[in-house]
Amino acid sequence: MTLAEALTPRRRRRCTPPQSDTARICWLMEEATAAAFAVPVDELRAPSRRTADAAFARQSAMYLAHVVLGLRYSEIGRLFRRDRTTAAHACQLVEDRRDDPAIDRMLQTLEQLCGDLARGILSRPQVRP
Repeated sequence: MTLAEALTPRRRRRCTPPQSDTARICWLMEEATAAAFAVPVDELRAPSRRTADAAFARQSAMYLAHVVLGLRYSEIGRLFRRDRTTAAHACQLVEDRRDDPAIDRMLQTLEQLCGDLARGILSRPQVRP
């Protein structure tokens, strides 16, 4: 741990799924993306960048939130506990890396999976207490 990391206040990590449907979908997108990229989900949700693999998996999850759910960068930043400019950079970077056929196939699969997941969550009847 560097001195800067030691002096920086720690953000509280999410340890339970959030309550709103959109936040819950993003939570599950993180889980699916972590599994697809073989990265521990704790690494993906860490407040620092961590490894390049974890960073790209996190960026891919942000990209999926933008593409599948149509969220704005500010909303993505809030849900992933990052800045909106970080979310914008993530989407641009992932879009640029889609030229690689292996990455493109993986992202197409994740888009389909996350789209189905989102439709399932958003279409279920709401139960009011």
